[in-house]
Amino acid sequence: MALGAAPNRVIKLVVREGVLLAAIGLGLGLIGAYFVGRAMQSMLFGVPAVDFSAFGSVAAILLASAVLACFLPSWRAAKLDPMSVLRTE
Repeated sequence: MALGAAPNRVIKLVVREGVLLAAIGLGLGLIGAYFVGRAMQSMLFGVPAVDFSAFGSVAAILLASAVLACFLPSWRAAKLDPMSVLRTE
C-alpha cells in the first residue's frame, strides 16, 4: 500500500486479493468434493453422491464469509492515518 492511497483503493486492493485466494481455494475444494463424493458413492445409501444445491449453498456461504473477512480489516485499516501509524511503530 502506498502512503497516499485513497481509502477506497486500499479496500479494493485488500478485498480483491483476498477474494481471489478464496475463490481459488473454493474451486479446488469443490473439485475435490466432487471426486470424493463420486469415490464414496458405493458407501452412500439413499443419499446422492453429488448434491449440487448443497455444493452451491456452501460455496456461497464460504465466499460471503471470505468477502466479509477481507472487507472488515481493510475498512478499519483504510480509516487510519498512515503517518501516525508509522510514527507509533
